[in-house]
Amino acid sequence: MKTIVIGGGPAGCAAAYTLSKQGHDVLLFEASDQVGGRTKQLRRDGFNLATGALFLMGGIYPRTSALLAEMGCDRDLVPWRGDSELQDKDDSRYPVSFVSLPSYLRIPVLTLGDKLNVAMAGLKLHLRSGARNPFDGAELAAFDKGEDLETWSRHNLGDRAYEYIVRPIMDFLYAVPASWLSTPFPHAIIQQAHKMKLSVPPGGIGQVSEWFVQAANRAQVCLSTPVERVERSGKGYCVFANGEAHEADGLVVATEAFVAAKLLEPYIDADARRRLTEAPYTDYAHVAIGYAKSPWPNYPTDIVLPVGVGETRNIGAIVLHSRRHPGSVPKGGELVGVYFNTPPLAHMSDEDIKREALEATIKAFGTAPEPTFVHLFRYDRGLTIAGPGHYSKLDAVHKAMPSRVCLAGDYFSQAGVEAAVFSGERAAQVLDQAMR
Repeated sequence: MKTIVIGGGPAGCAAAYTLSKQGHDVLLFEASDQVGGRTKQLRRDGFNLATGALFLMGGIYPRTSALLAEMGCDRDLVPWRGDSELQDKDDSRYPVSFVSLPSYLRIPVLTLGDKLNVAMAGLKLHLRSGARNPFDGAELAAFDKGEDLETWSRHNLGDRAYEYIVRPIMDFLYAVPASWLSTPFPHAIIQQAHKMKLSVPPGGIGQVSEWFVQAANRAQVCLSTPVERVERSGKGYCVFANGEAHEADGLVVATEAFVAAKLLEPYIDADARRRLTEAPYTDYAHVAIGYAKSPWPNYPTDIVLPVGVGETRNIGAIVLHSRRHPGSVPKGGELVGVYFNTPPLAHMSDEDIKREALEATIKAFGTAPEPTFVHLFRYDRGLTIAGPGHYSKLDAVHKAMPSRVCLAGDYFSQAGVEAAVFSGERAAQVLDQAMR
């Protein structure tokens, strides 16, 4: 059987690898000049910049971890402690561990009552049933009661715990207000937080996709090859790319939701097309600031998370990357990542973003000379916004697909490498069964 995968991000590459294992001849089309999608790497001035995702989460990423182990790549992962500090509006600093929720209970601004509320809420989550897989949209949909994360947090944890625990974590991970997000995903993550261990491939997160296609020995990858349209051809499909037609017995479409809607428009009903077209994405921006010589070689933490009750914050996190990903910097250098929240971006120019990133870097870590470069990454469609009702709305789209077409993409769950990999592997398995 011959299959075609459209899209070379982690979802498409995981699908190509899985289909290849199942004995299919695979043709993967990627519009960019390299695989990785929103996780690909960009090399500049001796630095290796992450365009999107920053780390893997160990046991919380079970399918990514299992597939990397299967390929023998897990032994190459570089562990990262994720040492962090909260930076209050008066510049007070509170050390925490990003991978240890109990460490946040040491924050001095939290009262004993706050800490008891957090402990009790955590215990209740562990005792009650919930989604076992935070990246399975169908499971998440079953536990989506329409409540948003801010409302739940303020009610169960209290206002201070919301401001000093929930908000900084979610700002960094998803760059949108917690009021925009549903509760099943973070609840499932909290239930499994003890499994969290951060790591990064030596070449950066984009290397995960590279590993998949390297191990897919029955797959051919066509880079810089955008797909123009899809047509039915007998029981299969004909995919047109760069003016050429390619026949396939089945398809995995692993693009953004709105791209999938356009490619499959003739073959899906109006409701499925609308759900895909209207799938919400964040505006997204982060700034990479490179220093050939690190101005702060002994800074004790790697992540600074701005906090403060009631504060409107443009920036969610400032990260020193030399310990997160040693291969991202030349020897003795430093790379700072400044990650912006979505709401203010509508009113900020590119120059505004760069200027504020430099100011935040100095405020976080101290004075520094002129950097080697300041590189802005800005996307009008960045991360998926999984608000109340999101999971059931998107999960239903699977059933609306024509025969021998499967969708993959992190938009079915919550933005992240595991969401993409899980969906890509599942799409490949479903397609394989449909073609047998």
